[in-house]
This record gives sequence, structure tokens and C-alpha cells, in this order.
Amino acid sequence: MEYFYELFRSLPRGGPGDIQSTRKAFGYLMNVPSNAFILDIGCGPGLQTLELAKLSNGTIIGLDNYQPFLDILMKNAVKEKVEKRIIVKNQSMLEMDLQDNTFDVIWSEGALYFMGFQNGLKKCHQLLKKDGYLAVTEAVYLKPSIPKPLQEFWDQGYPAITDVNSNLTLIQNENFMLLGHFTLPKSSWIDNYYTPMGERIKELKKKYSDNTVALQVFAECETEIKMYEMFSDYYGYEFFIMQKKSE
Repeated sequence: MEYFYELFRSLPRGGPGDIQSTRKAFGYLMNVPSNAFILDIGCGPGLQTLELAKLSNGTIIGLDNYQPFLDILMKNAVKEKVEKRIIVKNQSMLEMDLQDNTFDVIWSEGALYFMGFQNGLKKCHQLLKKDGYLAVTEAVYLKPSIPKPLQEFWDQGYPAITDVNSNLTLIQNENFMLLGHFTLPKSSWIDNYYTPMGERIKELKKKYSDNTVALQVFAECETEIKMYEMFSDYYGYEFFIMQKKSE
């Protein structure tokens, strides 16, 4: 994993996303307390965490299991003068020791799938206060009749991927009320993620030109980029914004 992390440490984001989409999703949340307690699951280097601090004026726990990401988040939080309202927690989302009924808002951009979308919904439902909000991005198919190379790619990487409507059904079944959803623009993938990734891979391939393990890691990332270049009409990230139903 060291070569994977060396690549990702230098990227602005740990996955597709953009500040405009974070703001748009937050705009669906009504009556968020002025002192909101927010959990950002799988925060990575935390660009969206910083934006949440600005949008909410609340206190945010940025949870990730890779300390260098948390260090980057706090370094930038100091620059943005929001460090007093951000708490970093080095912990896997699979081992969260947080109390139920604690958070006003839970956020997770491109990370909740590690738990499985349905399991993630269940856990977030437990952690949220009454009428609390959940906003997540999840990989989805955007069209039927998926090309075979793309199907094989997702079968290997995330076999649980499904379409938007299937996820809407899961959201309803897990006792959430949908407030809205939208597809991230392609620029979230290309400009903010894959372009800087491709540039960094070129540098690292020179650095590790005689290291077969490192080169294999970078080749897998290049395959991911090529998949998006070829099949971006067929899949993307959907931002789902929802509210915990009153019991």
C-alpha cells in the first residue's frame, strides 16, 4: 500500500468531487443547528471537511484511517482558520466507537462503499440524532446495458455497484427520507482527480522505474483512468441527501 498512498498523498482529493457539489448538497439541509455536530466518514485530505466547517459553523469529526491525510486536513484547517472546530480521528469506519444518536449531520464523499452502501446507511442511521441528516456520494450505473469491459472492471473493484433507483429503494428501506440527489459532473472526476493523478503517476513511474510492485500499482490506477475516459457516460457518483425518519 505504500506506493498507493505515496500517489494519493500528493493529490488534492482522495476521490472524485468538487466544492460546488459539496455546497449544493449542503443546501438541501434545512434547519441545521448553528452548533451542529458533524461526522465526515472517510474524510481523506479533507477539502469537503473544510467546506463543511465554513458552511455549518459546527464542530466536525474528520474520520480516516490514514494519518497523513488527517495531518494534511489539519494543516489546511489552520490556514483556513477553522482548526478549532475540526477534530481528527484516526480510525477505520469499520471499527467506529462513536455513540448512537450523536450527530446532527453525517457526510461521506466517495467512502461509504467500504462498508457496503446498505450497511453504511444502517450504521449512519444509528449514529444520527432524531431528524439528523446524511449526505453521501455513491458509485452508480447511469445507463442500462453496461459494456462487458466495464462490467468486469466493477465486478472486480466493487461488485455491489447498482443504479440510482436501486439505491433510492435502499434509502427508503433503511428509514431515511430522501431530500434530493444529483450526479456529480464529469469535471469532478477529470479536473479534480484523474488529471492530477495521471500527472503524478508519470513522475512516480520514473522514480520507481525498476520496481515491479510499484509499477503494478500505478498501472492499475491508469486502468481506472482509461475506464472513465472510455465509459464515463455509463457510470458516475450520485450525491444522495437524506434525513433520518422519526421513529
